[in-house]
Amino acid sequence: MRIVVTGMGIVSPIGASVDQFWKNAVAGVSGIGGIQSFDTTKQRSKIAGEVTGFDPTAFLSTKQIEQTDRFTQLALHAAQQALEDAQGLEGYQPRRLAVCLGSGMGGFSTFEFSATRRLQNKSVPPFSVPRIMANSAAAWIATRYGLKGPNLTCSTACSSAANAIGMALDLLRTGKADAVVTGGAEACVLPLTMTGFEALFALSTGFNADPAHASRPFAKGRDGFVMGEGAGILVLETEEAALKRGAKIYARLAGYGCACDATHIVAPDVDGQVAAMQASLDDAGMTSGQVDYINAHATSTPIGDVIETKAIKQLFGERAPEIPISATKSMIGHSIGASAAIGSIAAIMTLQTGTIHPTINLLEADPECDLNYTPNSAVEKKVQTALCNAFGFGGNNVSIVFTTL
Repeated sequence: MRIVVTGMGIVSPIGASVDQFWKNAVAGVSGIGGIQSFDTTKQRSKIAGEVTGFDPTAFLSTKQIEQTDRFTQLALHAAQQALEDAQGLEGYQPRRLAVCLGSGMGGFSTFEFSATRRLQNKSVPPFSVPRIMANSAAAWIATRYGLKGPNLTCSTACSSAANAIGMALDLLRTGKADAVVTGGAEACVLPLTMTGFEALFALSTGFNADPAHASRPFAKGRDGFVMGEGAGILVLETEEAALKRGAKIYARLAGYGCACDATHIVAPDVDGQVAAMQASLDDAGMTSGQVDYINAHATSTPIGDVIETKAIKQLFGERAPEIPISATKSMIGHSIGASAAIGSIAAIMTLQTGTIHPTINLLEADPECDLNYTPNSAVEKKVQTALCNAFGFGGNNVSIVFTTL
């Protein structure tokens, strides 16, 4: 059974549609700027990849806005795009339509707001709990579109969306659903969240005066990741059903692999990343020699980019320097649980267009990062097999394989 992508939707710092996102990604446009959503006086990191100009009133009622966190609103907007792109799923039975979403933090903006009010002895909004819960985005998508099959949420830190997409693949393969709305959403540009990452020395703090150059995966002088936000949604179904209903097919979702480091709660590990990539290729029935593009996890942390580089070298051997790699996060920052969904869309668009978007801000590479990261300018290349990596806290490593038909 072949599983294909028939719809895509995205909300990101460089575009609130797939076309806009891809145009800016290929052009190397940075969506990183000074934080506008809250006062950063007490923050050491004052920059982020924010989704600016996002207006939930354009597609949600006042009551719906009151009952949803920002991460859910982003997910709903991306889901609307994806379902429209897939020309709807009305031909399926509602009980055969599933939702499988990823989010690392869930409704954390509501949590921060409600916790602050409680500490000030003020009333807490009545919908605090359903806004905070990580499964609220998946539940709202199901409710809005009448999707009555399995409704799942995966929270594995930065690999959340990748695991959600893999779980969606398994639902289809095992016959538990006929179509799945999947992906991830996150809205973590928040004081407490960022303070927590600052305490781990994970965020960039040296480029507050030059935010466009702060997210610099694989580059010499990088000093941490830039917080981002956004949502990416895919519609998955069997190739047979998609062809029968005349849907546009973007790519085949061929393989999914996950592995745990089981070594450290925050530090990455080469062996775990290699295991995830190998497992995804095994699942796809492919070899490492067939991969001709990698959308890297590449957060722009000093240790993370080196470990991923070593993992790619270990798995691909002599071929590693030949494989074009790019880091979507160089332009949009790290959207935590949504990042792999956005990276997957970038990988799919690479398959569709024969264009590999650049890794920006790579003027001088770290000596330990010596592969082909598509520096600064897009490259035209026919790509038939793309690997998308997502590696998260907790040692959660995931890789997904997309191919042309």
